Amino acid sequence: MAFWKPGGKKPDASLPLSAEVDRDAAGEGGRLVNYNRNETLALAQQRQRLPIFKCRDAILFLVETRATTVLVGQTGCGKTTQVPQYLVEAGWTAGGRMVACTQPRRVAAQTVAARVAEEMGVTLGAEVGYA
Repeated sequence: MAFWKPGGKKPDASLPLSAEVDRDAAGEGGRLVNYNRNETLALAQQRQRLPIFKCRDAILFLVETRATTVLVGQTGCGKTTQVPQYLVEAGWTAGGRMVACTQPRRVAAQTVAARVAEEMGVTLGAEVGYA
């Protein structure tokens, strides 16, 4: 596999696609590649392998004891998919309360909602959805 330095000549080798291509979502002529090196593991094991899993208790403590909590982490560490689930598991949705997560693009919102619903074992549109 060759790496492509911005501004340099594009390498001849093409990347294998492990997911469907959605040209509208990626822009004209663009490609979306979904790669999960842990896809052969059970969902629970995949969740535990995300970097944010090590911070689960600290995140729940800070959300409980602080008025505002700001999370900063690398792309793909689990901020968007895991923290809402941690809050649900900790009882934050009791009494009809809701956990909301915003995304800048519709495709991102749909993808996140589908993944979270899959991990929680619920039907998309029931306990987990997007608007």
